[in-house]
Amino acid sequence: MKCPNCHSEEIHRSRRRGLREGLSLRRKQLAPYRCSACGSRFIATEAQTAGQQRPLSMADYLGLNGRARQLCSDTVILGGITSLLLVLGILLFMSLALGWIEPELLQRHAL
Repeated sequence: MKCPNCHSEEIHRSRRRGLREGLSLRRKQLAPYRCSACGSRFIATEAQTAGQQRPLSMADYLGLNGRARQLCSDTVILGGITSLLLVLGILLFMSLALGWIEPELLQRHAL
């Protein structure tokens, strides 16, 4: 692979910038690269090792780097999502049980 700016072969992978770039590039199987000679950053097809595809973690999909990546393993992320859904379910149940939301009102809005 060569740099599109100076045509040097001295390139290396660059980090993805933020959640939006991480998600969109992963879906398209693209990756950011930086030229060591001229310093330009460009997007190209992600280089895969022969016959091996690296399994992606949730931290990869979320674009987490550094300390956030170390703290947020797949188990922690799934646990957080599960806990959030559980709390929302309990709040919905309690609001229906205590009469804060009337079931008839929900049925009218669904139609």
